Amino acid sequence: MANPRHLPERPEKVVHLRIDPNDESTTLEDVLSKISELQRRNPDRDVFFDGDEYAICSRPKRSRAAAVH
Repeated sequence: MANPRHLPERPEKVVHLRIDPNDESTTLEDVLSKISELQRRNPDRDVFFDGDEYAICSRPKRSRAAAVH
């Protein structure tokens, strides 16, 4: 019986807002404003723009001890 490899837990990414790339009414200021708002409301999460999904997403912040190996 093979030992299953222990894979590190991947932070769960959450999509907060999808952005329509064809909607010319959405400005960069709108996107940055929404990111700032989500950061204030979710201080325990890293909020970022995911260009592959064209969405504002977040994932749990890593603890400093886990970030330094």
